[in-house]
Amino acid sequence: MAFFGRFDHSLDERGRVAVPARFREELRGGWVTGHPAGFLLMYPQPEWEAMTAELRYDPIAQSGYSGYLRRLYAASQEISWDSQGRILLLPHLRQHAGLSDNVVFVGVNNVVEVHSEQSFGLQAAPLDSEEWEAMRQTVVNQQHTRNQAIAFEAPTS
Repeated sequence: MAFFGRFDHSLDERGRVAVPARFREELRGGWVTGHPAGFLLMYPQPEWEAMTAELRYDPIAQSGYSGYLRRLYAASQEISWDSQGRILLLPHLRQHAGLSDNVVFVGVNNVVEVHSEQSFGLQAAPLDSEEWEAMRQTVVNQQHTRNQAIAFEAPTS
């Protein structure tokens, strides 16, 4: 399933927010974690497992690697909700994303982003044609780079 769409929900005084009904089944048993850009990411379980499959703690790894793992796992929470479809977001996750009242869920293909209404408003501002083309070109270049890496890793016959 691909996630798509924008859904606005309110965070209650306890830090609970309703997960959009459209996303619930796919996110059951998944994980939510902070993104360095100041929002949250919700991963379905298969996506989380694929992302973390090779991320094993290594006591002799460079400090940047172990620091990344430490931050990733410390800032992660398993997704579960109550009978009303609300998830209780841990205080450090709410603080990381600046969540205090209105929350914006955005489906982005294989993950769901969770933003504060204020931060998402800045990202959703209209783009002129040059800005749009620059963003589109970034996506094309990223896909090209990824395809090259995959082709390089593919076994030869």
